[in-house]
Amino acid sequence: MQTVKAYYDGITFFPIEAFNIPVGKVVSLIIGEEDTPSSEIARKLAQLTCINNNLEKLNETDPLPPEFDAVLAQRVNFSSVLDI
Repeated sequence: MQTVKAYYDGITFFPIEAFNIPVGKVVSLIIGEEDTPSSEIARKLAQLTCINNNLEKLNETDPLPPEFDAVLAQRVNFSSVLDI
């Protein structure tokens, strides 16, 4: 059994310390409240939450507009245009 300190942002637990649990392992959480982490740790965790939220939003959008394929299909062979 391991004890891991984590910060909870209302949705996700962010570990404050490293721990060794295999990927895909199901675990049980026993919640025990502790003092709020230092303001520096809380600030960094808030920034991490913001970055994660932004990444989730970016994953929801298409990186290229629908017109991209049409423009790409109209490529010009410059060597034939310039007689090279």
